[in-house]
Amino acid sequence: MQKFSYHTHTDFSDGSNTLEEMLQQAVVLGWQEIGVSDHLIVHKNITQSISYQNMIARAHSDMYHSDFKTALPFFNKHAEIFRKIAKKFPLKVYLGYEVDFFTYDGWQEEFKEFISRLDYDYLITGNHFFTNLDGTEIVDISQYKKCKDVRGGDSLENYLRRHYQTIVKAVESGLFDFLAHLDYARKIPEHQNFPMIAERLQIVDALQRHNVACEISTKGLRKIGDFFPENNMLAELIKQKVPLVISDDAHQTSELGYAFDAAEKTLNNGGCVMRYHLK
Repeated sequence: MQKFSYHTHTDFSDGSNTLEEMLQQAVVLGWQEIGVSDHLIVHKNITQSISYQNMIARAHSDMYHSDFKTALPFFNKHAEIFRKIAKKFPLKVYLGYEVDFFTYDGWQEEFKEFISRLDYDYLITGNHFFTNLDGTEIVDISQYKKCKDVRGGDSLENYLRRHYQTIVKAVESGLFDFLAHLDYARKIPEHQNFPMIAERLQIVDALQRHNVACEISTKGLRKIGDFFPENNMLAELIKQKVPLVISDDAHQTSELGYAFDAAEKTLNNGGCVMRYHLK
């Protein structure tokens, strides 16, 4: 069974445990390596988001930044501390970030400049927000009912469509090692009214064309009783030979390696060949 995860979180962002606690649990589990991918979220209007207060109530406010210039020393200081702690454990520890990709003018160029000066080992992208048409206003998906209050408010169907279109753009950017929780938006009940099959298939196509990996996330089992992505989309990923990685999206020590056996069984049943290797 897989004995590593590259999608994990600590109390540096919205996890419950310290880096030391997460690494110690990885040792207990007999893992040889682990990647820690705390959130990296920079949006010029994030503090004006109508869901900002709810966001900071669930995570350290330090994980949200309004500009890359002030974010850079913060994250590089984090990297310095991270590297020192990681050396204390008999593990190969990778420093990663889970990045929300935004589409307003200038964001991608600023992000490229930012990561050219950032200390990190890998980047994944996971979309946690709905945006207005030009991407300048954001709403945490968990607070989707507030979308109607955004200036120039739109239908939930259009918010979902833009959400998936943003994921396509993130994949096409070539900036990320893999895509996290492809259909995370299924966590909201109304998603079933707007399945967005064509839009999700566009993501699969982008992953295949750009040779970007996708995770099968066991967090879906914890949250909604099904993997992210769901079975039909997973089958399409396998059909298109998109590289897959099992993730737990662990936010606490007890979630490390959660249901990896179930994920492996699902992939094996789908015809996947498991290949375990160091990154």
